[in-house]
Amino acid sequence: MTIQNSESIFCNYCKTSLIGDVERGEYVCPSCGFVENDRIVDNGPEWKAIDSEDKMKKVRTGAPTSLTLHDMGLSTQIGETVNGHSDKNADRMRKWHQRLKTSSSKERGLANVLGRINEYSSVLNLPKSTSETAALVYRRSLSSGMAKSKSIKGMASASIYLACRKCGTSKSMKEIADVSGLPKSTIAKYYRLILKEVEKEYIPVHSLDLFISKLVNTAGLDTKIQVHATRMSNQINDRKLTNGKSPAGIAAAFVYISSVLLGEKIPQREIAEYAGVTEVTIRNRTREILDRYTIKQIIKTK
Repeated sequence: MTIQNSESIFCNYCKTSLIGDVERGEYVCPSCGFVENDRIVDNGPEWKAIDSEDKMKKVRTGAPTSLTLHDMGLSTQIGETVNGHSDKNADRMRKWHQRLKTSSSKERGLANVLGRINEYSSVLNLPKSTSETAALVYRRSLSSGMAKSKSIKGMASASIYLACRKCGTSKSMKEIADVSGLPKSTIAKYYRLILKEVEKEYIPVHSLDLFISKLVNTAGLDTKIQVHATRMSNQINDRKLTNGKSPAGIAAAFVYISSVLLGEKIPQREIAEYAGVTEVTIRNRTREILDRYTIKQIIKTK
């Protein structure tokens, strides 16, 4: 039995997210057992393949379209090698084919920025959905005329940062700046410009839970520190504490406070190194948290 979760469809009675049984062709509520739909349409191929080679023989469609390619992946691609050996004629054809695909200056500019987005996304190990969102952000900027005569690296970096905010991917502006080689101030300038001219809808605030989880996993800390830090951040949840401040620095402060309370005091220098912030930032954010709130620790005895 093949099960897939369907978060977009809910039960009419208990409002629980339904589970799809692909083999039976029905959506079932895991809470009350109600069958919502007993005729799921299978959008997959009608054939079955035993291995990847058999699949390549039977498939009748090309690669999916992608916003990260300037031509959406719809044009013909000429391979790199012929029978494992380089061919001069094929190299010449490939070179001229690439030139013809980007004959106009607008196409060349689009290809350059999308190439940077793909490059940075690969280094940052971003999900495909985040890369596609970044490409969509830049395409909107280009259509509005805002991206004209702007820095290729700056627009690519700002588009990626905005896509990370939209998709809930825990990447800080400093991480993107380290990959692109640009100062944070430049990326922030282009980011604000895109928000002002192109992206009018609400951009969600970075989730501290993601940054805390990322920091704890990267530093190899005990999971109880993550649980404690996450609980503290959720209980405080103060916009005045987070507005205009790096989420990585606030997450690092919560992790540091949790390590002290749990008797596993970790040096600020070590936390700062893994979080990508300075020790001064951790001290400032820690002081702000302790000045604003009273943290009580309950000790359980047997």
